[in-house]
Amino acid sequence: MRKTYLKKVPFIIMIIWTCLLSFGYAQGLQEIKGTVRDSDGPLADVTITSISTGKSTKSDASGQFTIEAPLDSELKISLIGYQVSVVKITSQNLNVTLQKGDEQIDEVVVVSYGTQQKSKITGAIAEMDAAKAKDLPVGQFTQKLQGRIAGAQVTQVNGRPGQGMAVRIRGAASMNAGNTPLYVVDGQAITGDINNINPDEIESFSVLKDASATALYGSRAANGVVLITTKKGKSEGVMVDFNTYYGAQYLPNRGRPDVMNATEFAQWQKMFYEDKIKYEKWVLPATGKAEIPDDYKNPEQYGEGTDWFDVLFDPGAPIQNYSLSVLGNSEKVSVGVTAGYFNQKGILLNTGYQRYSFRANTEYRPNKRVTLGFNVAPSLQLDHNTLINTDGQRQVIDGAFITSPISPAINADGSLPLTTNTYGMFANPNWLRVLQEKQDNYKRFRILGNVSAKINIWDNLNFATRADYDLGNNVQQNFVPSTAGGGLFVAPPQKATGAYNTGNYYSWLNENVLTYNKSINDHNFDALVGYTTQRYMTQGGWLSKTDFPNDDIPWLSAGATVTSSGSNTASWTIESLIARLNYDYKGKYLVSAAMRRDGSSRFGADKKWGSFPSVSVGWLVSNEDFLRDHPTISMLKLRASYGLVGNNNIGNYTSIAMMGTTNYVFGGALSQGLSITSLGNTLLSWEKTDQWDIGFDLSLFQNRINLHYDYYHKVTDGMLYPVELPRASGFSAISTNVGAFKFWGHELSVDANIMNRGDFTWNSDFNISFNRNEVVKLGTNDTPIGGYSNQGDFNRTQVGHPIGQFYGYIFDGVYMNQAEFDSQPKHISSKVGTARMKDLNNDGVIDINDRTFLGDPNPDFIFGFNNTFRYKSWDLGILFTGSVGAKTMAATFENIENLDGVFNMRKEMLQMWRSEEDPGNGQVPRTLTGTTELYRFNNSRWVFDADYLNLKNITIGKTFEFKSDYIRSLRVYGSVQEAFLWTKYPYANPEVSTSGINPLSLGIDQTAYPIPRTYTIGLNVGF
Repeated sequence: MRKTYLKKVPFIIMIIWTCLLSFGYAQGLQEIKGTVRDSDGPLADVTITSISTGKSTKSDASGQFTIEAPLDSELKISLIGYQVSVVKITSQNLNVTLQKGDEQIDEVVVVSYGTQQKSKITGAIAEMDAAKAKDLPVGQFTQKLQGRIAGAQVTQVNGRPGQGMAVRIRGAASMNAGNTPLYVVDGQAITGDINNINPDEIESFSVLKDASATALYGSRAANGVVLITTKKGKSEGVMVDFNTYYGAQYLPNRGRPDVMNATEFAQWQKMFYEDKIKYEKWVLPATGKAEIPDDYKNPEQYGEGTDWFDVLFDPGAPIQNYSLSVLGNSEKVSVGVTAGYFNQKGILLNTGYQRYSFRANTEYRPNKRVTLGFNVAPSLQLDHNTLINTDGQRQVIDGAFITSPISPAINADGSLPLTTNTYGMFANPNWLRVLQEKQDNYKRFRILGNVSAKINIWDNLNFATRADYDLGNNVQQNFVPSTAGGGLFVAPPQKATGAYNTGNYYSWLNENVLTYNKSINDHNFDALVGYTTQRYMTQGGWLSKTDFPNDDIPWLSAGATVTSSGSNTASWTIESLIARLNYDYKGKYLVSAAMRRDGSSRFGADKKWGSFPSVSVGWLVSNEDFLRDHPTISMLKLRASYGLVGNNNIGNYTSIAMMGTTNYVFGGALSQGLSITSLGNTLLSWEKTDQWDIGFDLSLFQNRINLHYDYYHKVTDGMLYPVELPRASGFSAISTNVGAFKFWGHELSVDANIMNRGDFTWNSDFNISFNRNEVVKLGTNDTPIGGYSNQGDFNRTQVGHPIGQFYGYIFDGVYMNQAEFDSQPKHISSKVGTARMKDLNNDGVIDINDRTFLGDPNPDFIFGFNNTFRYKSWDLGILFTGSVGAKTMAATFENIENLDGVFNMRKEMLQMWRSEEDPGNGQVPRTLTGTTELYRFNNSRWVFDADYLNLKNITIGKTFEFKSDYIRSLRVYGSVQEAFLWTKYPYANPEVSTSGINPLSLGIDQTAYPIPRTYTIGLNVGF
């Protein structure tokens, strides 16, 4: 008891000391009132900041404000689109007139646990007003960040409705502990899925990139932090906005699979069997004669046949969105309410996604010292057939590549055939029937919210407390009738199957923060201390059944046999202490230091606590006398930072030994018991990322041009990695911290008001990022990860190389004749006319030791280029995104270059080697049984340049202004999303990655849900 009391004494003394200081200083404060206007009248939402105290306020709808500040001190008056004005307080009533100008640099930016003036930020932070991307017809807010933020690689790895985005900030940071950034919405750290958030709810984004900016989030911040601020009532009175758009989605022609039509396929099969007869003395089993199967005797009869892509994809799939926002503010209450409905039908038949969302942000100010908040955001997401196996190797879309074009999808009488096979092919279902008849519905209900209180203990001392809650329930109902069951190799009919899976979770987070700011002459201090704690718990259950009486009743009660059932639960907790001190001298010399100490239940008993410090410095050079009145340089700030952040996404219970059910035999009878299934490691701890950053911010020509540059270097150490154990131990591996990666890169962004002449303006922003990485250490012996199998194991991560490079053979053509065959190294299966790979170790034999690195899926640089043009009431927006230097592996070649006659194939396979007199194009080998496997091994033929330039969006709109009591403004616009793509990659999406963001297996294309081109018309109405 005594020890606990003594621990609290320094904290109590600090509070008393800060209260006395603030009391003494407060005696000089006066209540200053004023009005801000421009040449047209009063201005709302103007930021008024006391330079001496650092306190800020905003003007109301009539331009009026009230702030406490000493007489004879200065106020900084700022509003986007106007020149910054510094006014000396000569009386308690002020009238300020702002001059229109360009977007200024000293706006307030959302940072970790609060806001900060942009000019005083010393970390690497990028911010974006959500209004800049309001016309993008997308379901996820991360899509709006694509190409907008330097250092943030936002890729669309597939086009599934409501899904498909992968976000990495400054490259990957982990092998097994997650690579996605931490998302924080209005101060609430989000765990898990973020697709429930309606993009129309969002007012602004701040992306925290370096350790200085992210350190206060400690063990969750290794991958960066995205801070999201949602809409709240600000201006006096009530503002109502209604936004809607409707569009149609189409599958672009570019990038469709270059597979054979029916005539070509039948011709290839005819040649295939001719060669089998010639070289293998093959006979048709049904007749015992050396003859071509009936399906392929007359190729010309088929014409084009079935184009499975045309069959399975829906041209003009609709997308629609409706959003209503009501924002209100008065002296004591502010309210922001946004309700939305989003519905996206998939371009793949019978797939789609819907989201119902609502958010209410309420703030009540009973007096000048107390602010109470209550926010709630329920959402409902409905996924229809988007979580089944639509994409991936030999799934539905891949089935469209390899299914016989001779087989009809729909019979002449309108019925659907069960299978789609022609002679010699592997069994396939009718993929159209699979799409139409499978039912996979996934319902996700979630409530996010918080209650908060902010208390002004004294003029410079504030206390804030909040309780966040996150509740979710997921239900999946799945039914596969007998006519749609099976898949590749196993054609229907199969037994009907049904499944019901459910899960729920809750998370609560409590944060308590004390802040104090003080100015002593030219010294300005801003301090923060706090305590946070969070708990997360999830539960789930599942039941699968079969032996349904028919295909008409999908409910599990009709199934007679339980095939699988069970339940599970998991939880974790985290407890943290945080502290930060910001200091500046004369607004020119800036220092910020922060510390977070985390304790997590996920780590070993000996390593539960970790400390994450950071420090950053800045020099506002433009505030020096020698630059203050410079005609060109409006602002120049130099900054540097160093810090340590962590990663606690290692999964639950990894550090402890796990038990599982095991069957034993006692007295000749089978008995169920328990055994250890995995070893624990009490020394298991978080991965830590050590990072430093240097950069500058430069504004020129009265802020018409703004440049931001950063160089970063970070090392992630203590990576979670499974170390192999001797088999005699009874276990294959144990998880421990023995991996290290290095990351570094450059980031540059430029935004400019290029032209502002009368009724015409042109604003442009450009960003480019160069990211590099290298593997420093792996396990105890630096044993590479991946690349051990000839097929399906496409990437290798090895010390001294970038993460996840492609690995395999280097294709070297075909043995064209006997002389070439005799003089060249050979594989065990090689014959004249078969595939040839390079003999890299020069031992005269082609084998697994001749594989090498084939390319890097990580780009050399990525960029975004956005332009906005305005002429009177018209506006035009054009957004480009691009990537250079990455490679993509078209791993589907393993199927569509299969020469065994079991799949449809690429058209080039028609140019196969048939004899020395008919050698084909020298790139496609013969079909001789037992010789085709090497051609299907991972090789350089599958690797393509993935450079691209994407005209991501074009929007043109017209705004109508009204002098009415009912309608404020109306804007009509048209938009094209994914307008045009320039790339050498032969298939649909050069950003594709079947494994998503996993850095160990990036860039693999095993067919993915295509990204549609979307045409929309939209309407924005302000009331």
